[in-house]
Amino acid sequence: MTTFISKKMPPHAFRRLPLTLTLIALTVPLAATPAQAERTATATVVSMPQCAWSSKYGATSLNAYWPDTAATYWSTVYPVTPGLEITISGVFPDARYASFNVYDDKPTHFTRSGVTSNLPDYLIAPDAGSFNPWRSPARPGGRFTLTLAHDVAVGQANRLPLAREDALPGTKASVIFRVYLPAGGDANVVLPTMTLTRNGISQTLPLCSSGVAAPVPPEAASRAEDPETTIASGSETPVLPGVPGLPGETGQKVFTRTSEVENLAPNADNAYLGTWVTPPTTDQVTVIRGRAPRAVSGDHPAFWPRPLADLRYWSMCTNLGGQLKPVVINRFPDAPSSYGCRYDDDTRLDRFGYYTYVLGREQQRAAIEAIDNTTFLPFSASYPAAPHMVLLRNLLPDADFPHATKNVPMDSPAETAATVMGPYYPLVKVCSLAALAADGPRRCTP
Repeated sequence: MTTFISKKMPPHAFRRLPLTLTLIALTVPLAATPAQAERTATATVVSMPQCAWSSKYGATSLNAYWPDTAATYWSTVYPVTPGLEITISGVFPDARYASFNVYDDKPTHFTRSGVTSNLPDYLIAPDAGSFNPWRSPARPGGRFTLTLAHDVAVGQANRLPLAREDALPGTKASVIFRVYLPAGGDANVVLPTMTLTRNGISQTLPLCSSGVAAPVPPEAASRAEDPETTIASGSETPVLPGVPGLPGETGQKVFTRTSEVENLAPNADNAYLGTWVTPPTTDQVTVIRGRAPRAVSGDHPAFWPRPLADLRYWSMCTNLGGQLKPVVINRFPDAPSSYGCRYDDDTRLDRFGYYTYVLGREQQRAAIEAIDNTTFLPFSASYPAAPHMVLLRNLLPDADFPHATKNVPMDSPAETAATVMGPYYPLVKVCSLAALAADGPRRCTP
């Protein structure tokens, strides 16, 4: 039996939940965000940073605040200071996606004098003599320079607001550098330099030990962007009517877009649907189905916007709650780690372009992966009975794609999300593993 819980519950209440599928309304209070976590060292006083990119979040570093395992996030906190400017100078990374976001003390992005505080890769103007590989066929490694300043105006290239217009001196602000799918892993990302200028005096900060950059790989200078970069996720599949699921598709509408998920130092290019799921009994699995949007494939820059691509990237992830909110990572002494995210290139599709995620235990993995067109997502091996936050990410949707999560009104009911997303809305049900193997994901039952 599926249980719905709408009242706020203390964390210890989760331990009393039965091992049946539980789809919980997104009312669990959230912990501090990445920028808030750095407050512990300075209490209420925000000091000028002594090094750049002091915090690193992701699967290879601090696993907190529901990160995507294909992404890494570097952040720097600074005090709002009159006359301060911050110059960020770096090279375009060899990656699917990169961006800069400036946050206030909440922390959330904002607008000042009509200028938004986020800048995605394809909108970054290159330095003279360099090229942006998201704007023209070019090699990664070209240079760029950004400025964070109080005085900004619409139309200025590479100039972001340093703080909200009403921010008081000494208030905390922060900047986050995000990279998704860096070629060769995040160790190959060359972190930008950061220079603070005030009263005509400039200081270039050293890199913090948590974010030491790798040298530029020798091959980066000669690696050309692949002009044949493909569109992943069923680009050749037929367009289906704008209703959830194919005929005969079954499942519950429980995924919603909520401000409680999107207040964790949100990326302005991202939007999420989420729901809490408690692992079912040992002979059952949780099945999630929906149509896959078309995304750019691979881990290199590609011209954007791109014909036939609905969005830049999408993924489905299993996460835990608690104070840190980690993504699921099951580690083994004699086998590779099992990560709780599957992104577009990692997701198997059926002939109609639909994904079938099967959430189960590691012991069920082999049986699940033997079923055609299914993709295994793990529950936590350390906390097998704990509620899991399951998140669907849509990153940088094309303006002409109407079914993106970003088009779902914030804090609207699941029915509204399903109407907006049509066949791209994820439907959820519980099946016995035996029925899933025998009858397939569209017809399986508990």
